[in-house]
Amino acid sequence: MNDREILETIMLAAKALNEIDIVYIHLCEADWDDAPQIPNDFRVKLRSNFDNTIIATGNKTPNEGEQLITDNLVDLIGYGRKFLSNPNYPERVKQNALLNEISDNHTLFGEGTARGYADYPFLT
Repeated sequence: MNDREILETIMLAAKALNEIDIVYIHLCEADWDDAPQIPNDFRVKLRSNFDNTIIATGNKTPNEGEQLITDNLVDLIGYGRKFLSNPNYPERVKQNALLNEISDNHTLFGEGTARGYADYPFLT
């Protein structure tokens, strides 16, 4: 969000959610080309203020996701859009194969056809 207080606001919410034992926080991180990056110190502080599961999404690469998990800054990574354009995403990652790019972002939310939503090629 374009809000200079958003990180502080999220931290206050995380503390309150931790107090009532909410199961998880899902961070939908900005992922456009010039999006602001989440500072590492925010992630560290969030982890110290929220005891349960933290999920991060936002066009993460497998390496970025693995590093965030290894550093204990998140528990799960969401790869939703990558699964849409790569119907066999886990196998592609395992083989370090090229990934299909999303052909048209406007089709991600459904136009009533398979075009750009369920017509991506499988790994051969």
